[in-house]
Amino acid sequence: MGTAAPVAMSSSTGWLAVGAVGVTAVATAVSGNAEPSTSTAVWWLVYAAYALAFWLSDPRPGVWARVTPATSLAALLVTGVALVLLDPAMGWTSILLVSTAVVAAFGFDQAVVAAVIVVQTLAVALSAATSGAPSLEVAVATLAYGVLQAFAAAMVVIARRETEARTALAFAHAELRAATRLLELSTRNEERLRISRDLHDALGHKLTALALALEVAQHHHANGPAQDQIRHARAIAKDLLTDVRTTVSTLRGTTTSLEPALRDLVAGIPHLDVQLTVEESVPLTAERSLAVVRCIQEVATNALRHGDARRLEIAVTSDRDGLRVIAQDDGRGTPDLRPGNGLTGMRERFDDLGGRVEFTSSPGAGFRLSATVPA
Repeated sequence: MGTAAPVAMSSSTGWLAVGAVGVTAVATAVSGNAEPSTSTAVWWLVYAAYALAFWLSDPRPGVWARVTPATSLAALLVTGVALVLLDPAMGWTSILLVSTAVVAAFGFDQAVVAAVIVVQTLAVALSAATSGAPSLEVAVATLAYGVLQAFAAAMVVIARRETEARTALAFAHAELRAATRLLELSTRNEERLRISRDLHDALGHKLTALALALEVAQHHHANGPAQDQIRHARAIAKDLLTDVRTTVSTLRGTTTSLEPALRDLVAGIPHLDVQLTVEESVPLTAERSLAVVRCIQEVATNALRHGDARRLEIAVTSDRDGLRVIAQDDGRGTPDLRPGNGLTGMRERFDDLGGRVEFTSSPGAGFRLSATVPA
């Protein structure tokens, strides 16, 4: 999702809240200022379960793979509400509910987040009412924690959207640079072909005609010293014709590497360490070059936005055997890979070139792509 910085900050803040509740509970027990209404062992057992669920809910790479997001959020909701209800006297325990709302805001849509906030706010109201507090205090506590949860969730959503917008803008800039480089390469190749055709069709033909005319003059019209001059001119014309043909062949055989365009593309991807290797012993056609650029563009997008990857390795090889593209990220992976429009479009693009694309992914093993096009 490209939310590495907000995730890390929110995760650290959440752990501070979890730790603060635990430290405060220990201090309260030691000071003897309050006696839990239930067994201390039960309360601490539920508290440990909440801490474990919070750890499992961390959306950073390699963590979500331990348990599904829905399961971890459900565990947080149940254990958090249980902690609030188990000991109504410890009203500050409700701060954990704010951490739960933040976790929900990171991984779920607004309807789920709203439902979590409503359930937890009702739990706060019930806990405050059970503690014997006056109705006004119950209302104030309920409103305060409800608003605090909503505010925290809203800040997370805003931070996510801002980060995703910046990521999208960075992708757009990278795509523009890559497209510009591809256009430049295509223009250069077309210009070389045009020049080579002009040299061959115009200058080459005229030099050939000149050489033939000199040959005729040498055999039928020249005598004495003129014969030597015509022979010399004819030799120069043949040398020029050879040079033109060599230049035409060189221009037609000259191609520009795709690597600069790919470097421009991956250099503009934020929050992702891309290791790119390009071996292009056989130049790619314009169609294959575009397919490679779009392929890497889609792989990087998926790695960052959907896989929460931090590292992406890409290898592009073009030789006598054909074209091969291998990509592997270190994202969280998925046990049920369902190609969306981007991956489906990539597969169709390689199918049109006579090639094939394979996708593999599993929890904790990231996403892997293998694309091939025969020579």
